[in-house]
Amino acid sequence: MRRPEATRHTAGTVLICLPLALGLLGASLTGCVATVATKAEGTPKACTTDQVSKGGTCIPADSEAFIKKQVADSLKKYKLTAAMAGVWIDGEKVTSVAAGETMTGIPATTDMHLRIGAVAIPYLTTELLKLVDEGEVRLDDKISRWLPDLPHAKDITLKMVASSTSGYADYVQNPEFIAALYKNPFRHWTPQELLGFSFSKPLQKPPGSGFAYSHANWVILGDIISKVRKRPLAEVMREGILKPLGLTGTDNPSTAEIPAPVLHSFDNERDVFEDATYWDPSWTLAPGAVMTGTLEDMGKSVAAWGEGRLLTPESRKVQITPVAKVTPRTSYALGLAVQNTWLLQNPSFAGYQGSVSYLPSRKIAIATAATQGRGSDTAQNFSTALLVSIANHLAPEKPLILE
Repeated sequence: MRRPEATRHTAGTVLICLPLALGLLGASLTGCVATVATKAEGTPKACTTDQVSKGGTCIPADSEAFIKKQVADSLKKYKLTAAMAGVWIDGEKVTSVAAGETMTGIPATTDMHLRIGAVAIPYLTTELLKLVDEGEVRLDDKISRWLPDLPHAKDITLKMVASSTSGYADYVQNPEFIAALYKNPFRHWTPQELLGFSFSKPLQKPPGSGFAYSHANWVILGDIISKVRKRPLAEVMREGILKPLGLTGTDNPSTAEIPAPVLHSFDNERDVFEDATYWDPSWTLAPGAVMTGTLEDMGKSVAAWGEGRLLTPESRKVQITPVAKVTPRTSYALGLAVQNTWLLQNPSFAGYQGSVSYLPSRKIAIATAATQGRGSDTAQNFSTALLVSIANHLAPEKPLILE
């Protein structure tokens, strides 16, 4: 039985394939990562005969057919229940396609809602940087200013929490937590319970000394944002992030509810293949940051991070500038991974898999999602492999590499 990857987003998987993100996490979720572009490289002046113009940049003329085939092939290759992908360039839709089923006999469609896990982590770091822009906080503020009773609070800064360099142990890796989660996946967890599992273990690393993914960081960051704003985090996220970005298909319910139409998930983590759609996700992030969304909103979100919407140019640069190495090719910035100038996040948990990426120099946004099948390898986030194949077709000059 494997451990939950809330972060398969865990060190999230970032092209790396850390544990809730390209493995980075998120929900966390496992994942892999990529590096941030800080300088636009320009776009081709004219497309060749085997290219088409989308959003002001040239891509292969067969891109739509290629993406459709990749989605269909991934369904068979990785034994998935459903798979989908969408691509937008400077806001212009290239295509979005789904294959497989949400339940037996019911086709999966790109408008279905799913759990987005770690895709919401940059929402938290964006709100943090908004507070910086407003002069309410500084990134080098110690978290003891708001949470004086937390272990090592006088040694850990807001930036360490946001870049997952605080050193706190990850409760998702605590055997006692894993046992309790598997015993009752419908259990609703409180932040205090979750942090208790982290604080019962020693630091992974000295604060600020390097990347060490921990879901505890996002629980802590959400609490601090709520305290500074003097409002519940759910309200802060809706009013400060979701509405301004036009994410009408994204919501942060306080329960395990998912709006219709629903993309069902399936999982065999408990040694039996079962519907995991309504397993309680309260353990994945801070209350108010646990969200559901659509493929299109995932694409809008990653584009917003890359474009720095809602932030000053200075804070946008801070958000996407690497802070610590995760692998030789991938680094972690504030709530997202970067590799070869692509920005990334890739949640994976409870049968759901997702990946998003953005290439600032060409304004390419990609979102993929998948649900496990009866024969899937649950240790892998196959939506990341799908995303990488699409990214490398659209921008071969900026290849992403699974590590």
